[in-house]
Amino acid sequence: MIQADASAVFCNTNDFAETATYRPRSGLCRSVRVVIIRDALALVPEDGDTVTPVSEIHVSTTGDYGITSAELDIGGDAIEFEYRLGREARPRTITRLLGHDEGMLVLECR
Repeated sequence: MIQADASAVFCNTNDFAETATYRPRSGLCRSVRVVIIRDALALVPEDGDTVTPVSEIHVSTTGDYGITSAELDIGGDAIEFEYRLGREARPRTITRLLGHDEGMLVLECR
């Protein structure tokens, strides 16, 4: 039931999700449906020069528009999305797996 809800409800573009591009290191890009929490964190380096925006991405682990845990390459894969709505979409590296269950992966992107 968790897998079905993740795909049918949370990752439904008519409800919560939006479409982004999954860019695996292997090179075969595809559309995925994700829930994006923009500006979840902002990391400030010790020199204080540049703030690194961090987003939290929720994606189904099943279906044609999801990402499986087995295929995920942390640090090598990216998700392309609009960091600010109305701006050009750019790839953001998947830097950490924040959580997962049978239905969803929660990813950190920078």
